[in-house]
Amino acid sequence: MKIPLLSKINKKIGIDLGSQNTRIWIEGKGVVYQEPTCIAVEKNNENVLAVGLEAVEMDGRVGEHINVIYPILGGEIFDDLAIKAYLKILLNKFVGSILMLNPIIMVSVPVLSSQADREIVTEIIYSLGAAEVYTIAQPLAASIGAGVPIADTSGTFFLHMGEGVVEGVVISLGSIISLASGQYSGAYFSERIIFFLRENFSLKISKSVSEQIVRDVISINKKNSLEKMIGGQDTKTENPKEIKISSNDFLPETLLFLEKIEDLLRDLLSKMPPELTVDVIDKGLLISGGLANIANIEDYFVEKLGIPVAVVDNPESVVIEGIGTALTHLSLFKKSLGYTE
Repeated sequence: MKIPLLSKINKKIGIDLGSQNTRIWIEGKGVVYQEPTCIAVEKNNENVLAVGLEAVEMDGRVGEHINVIYPILGGEIFDDLAIKAYLKILLNKFVGSILMLNPIIMVSVPVLSSQADREIVTEIIYSLGAAEVYTIAQPLAASIGAGVPIADTSGTFFLHMGEGVVEGVVISLGSIISLASGQYSGAYFSERIIFFLRENFSLKISKSVSEQIVRDVISINKKNSLEKMIGGQDTKTENPKEIKISSNDFLPETLLFLEKIEDLLRDLLSKMPPELTVDVIDKGLLISGGLANIANIEDYFVEKLGIPVAVVDNPESVVIEGIGTALTHLSLFKKSLGYTE
């Protein structure tokens, strides 16, 4: 979906619209924004009070007259009005009056998003004043950002472990040849951590603390356990409580979670064309996304799948970097992926 216009007079903007974070790339500036996908509004008049990190910090600390909304769940928009208000504020802040600039905008979407879901995204962005809107599958954008030559005939086996969805793909000749997707994502794992601490340590923690645990503590290396002091509320006394946790505490939950991802990858391998199997054996698996930061995650999949495995550099930011690359070389991107004028 696009409105033809001379690309040379249009600003190019990339948006990685994730369940946890939104990142914005602007031509000539690079990444200008990277904060939580969150907005706080007043219930009675829907006035926007805060967006991003400022809105997250209001969650649980404000009265019932304020709604703190996370408008992306499982990689999909569930609150159209909230995401439109959120994007309008951000684009006006970093681009100026977007209605005057008629920018070309590319936005990431889950690889299995339906045509209807993609149309919702594009219509929202068109309504903000964009001249052209392109959507790109998150694993494809991540592979571009990681420097994978996607136009090659050889296949690339890629796993993107995001907050809202985990997606595995095989890419060849600029297209996704095979794919598998699951909801066992960062949000799911964070909920498992919250449940585990409540049941085993009588500790109630916030979503942000669970995300810190995933980032700083979770590991599959039994011999080199990571430790951290965390705080929350005692579920029995309701008093503040602080405990020391280690990666070994969470090892059973971590292994159960990774087994679900392993099943997804095995499903993907079973769908793979035989001609690309040799490429996978030679080149192995590349991993991106926030969950790629789990310590020693490569070792787990090497042992289970028997192929080389590597986490890409800057796994959390490769999607927006890939979008920026695609926009910088937009004519090549459109030709490679079959876009028509």
